[in-house]
Amino acid sequence: MEDRKVRWGILGTAEIATKVVAGMHDAENAEVVAVASRDLGRAQAWADEQNVPQAFGSYDELLADDSIDAVYLPVPTAHRNDWIKKAARAGKHVYAEKPLADGVEDAIEVCKENGGQFMDGTMWLHSNRTHEIEQRIANGDIGEVRRVTSAFTFKAPNKEWYEGGNGRTDKTREPMGCFGDQGWYPISATLWSFNYELPEKVQMTHVSKNSIDTIVACGGTLWFSGGRMATFDAGCELAHRSQVETVGDAGLIKIEDLVGGQGRSGFFGAYGEPFTGSSYYILGDVDGKDTEQQVEPCDHVVKLVEKFSSIVLSGELESQWPERSMACHKVMSALFESAESDGAVVAL
Repeated sequence: MEDRKVRWGILGTAEIATKVVAGMHDAENAEVVAVASRDLGRAQAWADEQNVPQAFGSYDELLADDSIDAVYLPVPTAHRNDWIKKAARAGKHVYAEKPLADGVEDAIEVCKENGGQFMDGTMWLHSNRTHEIEQRIANGDIGEVRRVTSAFTFKAPNKEWYEGGNGRTDKTREPMGCFGDQGWYPISATLWSFNYELPEKVQMTHVSKNSIDTIVACGGTLWFSGGRMATFDAGCELAHRSQVETVGDAGLIKIEDLVGGQGRSGFFGAYGEPFTGSSYYILGDVDGKDTEQQVEPCDHVVKLVEKFSSIVLSGELESQWPERSMACHKVMSALFESAESDGAVVAL
């Protein structure tokens, strides 16, 4: 049993699945055994290209395969909850892409009822760098966290992309638009910095929409108890940034390549292909002196898959992962409510 690997199936051939399947191949305790698409020809072509042994012409067929332990769900946000539930009821553990959709609470509960682990696809949370910084914060190396500033932005490649040609800019595919897709990262980084304490209230202070009424850029404020606060921005109207600054009363920590982990190099391939990075962060002291801290580089996807697979193999589910997912979704939903209410302050 010690050498057993978790057998994975993939529901869908979305672009992000190409990056994830590569990480699954490299993970020590995982084995990719099948992929499903609504079209068998597409599934087979993808399976051949990505070195996956079995292709199915429907998601239900893959879920009916009792030899599969866990599934990865890169299906569109609007359809994600249904497939989370179906997968859980078929006895599968579920790794689902983010953002999450309204009603995900029920989907996560179905996972729990059926003895399945749920985890969302926030890859950076699993890096060596993230674990080291978590320990620094817990140890009080920067004192009490009081402020967080975060962002994930990039410039839309062309007008067609901006005006709904991409899933992020078309609310029929991504209900929260770029806020859903890109905003998840600064919001998750904010909550992570505050050890997943929920803010008391939030406000979307800026919203920009395209011609089909989809959020393409936004920014906001989160207020926490005791005068602590966070600000963020996200979208496809500005130069590329992927960063978080976590500030305490005794120091600060800065990450300038949060999502891809590729540094300020302009190497965007890290977002869509196998990549080993996240090798440093900045530690600042109370007087303003910064020092660069080196960390063992890693591939975020490999680390996520190995963590998930280790949970499955142990038979001991970890509640922190669905709890983190729900915290982020709850805050995202409140900020989206604010955006749709002309920037009203929304209490949590």
